[in-house]
Amino acid sequence: MIIRHETVVFIPGRKYRSKTTGIDRLEPVARIADHLPKNWGYGWEHVTIAVTCENQAMADKRLPVYLSLPLFHHSVMIEPMLTSVDLQPYIEEYRSSDGSPVIKLVSVGGESGPGARICDYSWVEAVHAQCIENGISFYYHQTGAKLIKDGKLYDIPRKLQHTQAHKAGLDT
Repeated sequence: MIIRHETVVFIPGRKYRSKTTGIDRLEPVARIADHLPKNWGYGWEHVTIAVTCENQAMADKRLPVYLSLPLFHHSVMIEPMLTSVDLQPYIEEYRSSDGSPVIKLVSVGGESGPGARICDYSWVEAVHAQCIENGISFYYHQTGAKLIKDGKLYDIPRKLQHTQAHKAGLDT
């Protein structure tokens, strides 16, 4: 992982957001610090680096590495959500010095496009409940093309996936 700190530092007033699926392929966390700017500390307020975890196996593989990184903002994206994901062990284990969870935002979305796999709304609700219980912001950004809710499979056109997700009223 290489952070292009020259760009981040020299454009005042801008916020930067990046996501990665390859966090688990990083070299040991201790050596990652060699690639960070000298004044990085615990991260910069205007930089968010998020990690994606599409299922529990990837969450278990990626979150221990990601949550150990010195970042000002830790944001988890479960997209496309392909299975239920339990974040509670990571919420409990990784805490800030004030006792609050290191994870500050969780964003969830189903898969879109041809051949999209199913997202079960109960999985979304379970992650939402974990976030609410722990004071973590939650954003349900899209239903995906195939959503199961209350045992019924819905085929949702691409143009409606964002609005249908927001109508669920889960965003905090």
